[in-house]
Formats: sequence, structure tokens, C-alpha cells
Amino acid sequence: MYQTFLILGFAIVNAAVAQLLLKRGVLKLGVLDFSIQGLLGLIPRILQNVWLVGGLLLLGVSFLLWLFVISKMKLNVAYPVVASLTIGLIALFSWLFFKENLGLIQILGIAFIIFGIFLVLKP
Repeated sequence: MYQTFLILGFAIVNAAVAQLLLKRGVLKLGVLDFSIQGLLGLIPRILQNVWLVGGLLLLGVSFLLWLFVISKMKLNVAYPVVASLTIGLIALFSWLFFKENLGLIQILGIAFIIFGIFLVLKP
């Protein structure tokens, strides 16, 4: 079970870093045009953007790690833990790397989410 929790932790960090890479890549692309023509023109730009390609690769790794985790753990345990901790990490990393706002209310909200998930999981 120790190995499963270790992989779960790695999956959480990996998913958070993937989101950061995607955000960085989108910042390089600028405002996106949500139309058929805009989306078709976006594909080559995505493939030339190292941040987006890295984010996509890490999402693929996250997918593989997630398959391993849910093969060993109950989904109703694994998913809430991953979701709540990933929210916390993304908020923290976004504040550190993108200078996004993270006020006391947001910090308390994230803490309540994480604490609440662990309360729900308590047998």
C-alpha cells in the first residue's frame, strides 16, 4: 500500500505541474479564437510550443499513474484526495509562478476543502 500512496502523491504533483506548463504555454499563445478556423490553426502552434507539449506529456503520465492508483485503491477514496490536493497545489504554484492572487479567504477555502475531504474519508 505504501507504493500506491507514493504513486498517488507523484500523480498529484505531476498533474499540478502539467497544469502549470499548460498555463505557461497558453500565455505564450495569447488570446485564442474559439472558432473552427481558429482551432485548426491552433494545432500547429500547440505542437511548436514546448510548454504545451510538455504539459500534454505530463497529462499522459498522470493518466498512466492514475490507472495504477485506481487499480489498487477505491475510487471514492482516491479521487477526492487527488482533487483536493491538486487544487491546493495549483493555487500555491499559481501564486508563486504566475503571481496570481491568493488571499486569506482562498487559503481558508482550500484548507476547508482538503480538511473536509479527509473527514469524509474517515471510517
